[in-house]
Amino acid sequence: MTQRDAAVTPRESATGAIYDLGYQSYDGPRLGRRAAFSTLFWASLRAVFGLGRSGRSKIVPWGLTAIMLAPAAVAGAIAAIAPGAPSPFSYDNYLWELQPILALFLAAQAPELVSSDQRNRVLSLYFSHALARSDYALAKLGAMAAALLIVGLAPMLVLLLATVLASPDLLGALGDQAGNVVEIIGSPLIYALALAALGMAIASFTPRRAYATGAIIALFLVTAAVGGILTEAGRGRISQVAPLINPFVLLDGTRDWLVGGTIARSPVTRADVPLPVFGILAAVITLVAAAAVLWRYRRIAA
Repeated sequence: MTQRDAAVTPRESATGAIYDLGYQSYDGPRLGRRAAFSTLFWASLRAVFGLGRSGRSKIVPWGLTAIMLAPAAVAGAIAAIAPGAPSPFSYDNYLWELQPILALFLAAQAPELVSSDQRNRVLSLYFSHALARSDYALAKLGAMAAALLIVGLAPMLVLLLATVLASPDLLGALGDQAGNVVEIIGSPLIYALALAALGMAIASFTPRRAYATGAIIALFLVTAAVGGILTEAGRGRISQVAPLINPFVLLDGTRDWLVGGTIARSPVTRADVPLPVFGILAAVITLVAAAAVLWRYRRIAA
């Protein structure tokens, strides 16, 4: 709404003055649903990293991102100081070894995107405009996936840069690394999509951030513990399929299937099932979790 700049003339009465404020309808451009979706996506992505907020909001996301980057930076420094020395990290195993940090990032930031909106009762403001309920759910889900992709891709790029710079032949090293581009991008993408769907499916069902964070952490702790116990103590077929209980094992098997690179320490090697099964189960879990997020916001009271 806009207010005319014309002078306002009061009408005196026995009890006071009535002012003709002259409000009129907004007749400017209306950007519509697509712009509303894009705006919410970018605002949510900024919120994940605490951008535009207080310094306190940046401590957890940026601290965990720094922890994700630190091993890659150390590996790069070792490669520069002692070329040819074996490195504990590679494109294959980096995200597997740092999976606890990814889980903590998801548990801390997924509730930041959705739980606070429910707690503060602002969903009605979103849904009263061009934004549809499914748009809200997909924008939030996409922002979480994009944030996890950034956190997972950044250290992979550091490994790539360190490998290239440590070589005496930069152009030759760059050419040699070109074949790893699919794995460098594909591995973080596989993790980001599935983890974002799982985390947002849990966080969207409670307005209490602490409950959502605890539930997400519990999901990974319980499935890892149960899968490990059944693998060690189970017999026959049970011990062979038990690793499939752990979402991170499913994602590592999917990565191994799609981009290659088996990790010796991963339970994938102990699961007596074909690699495509990992991919199929990971896709099913991702789609079911994403559907749960959409269902939640189609039914939730605004």
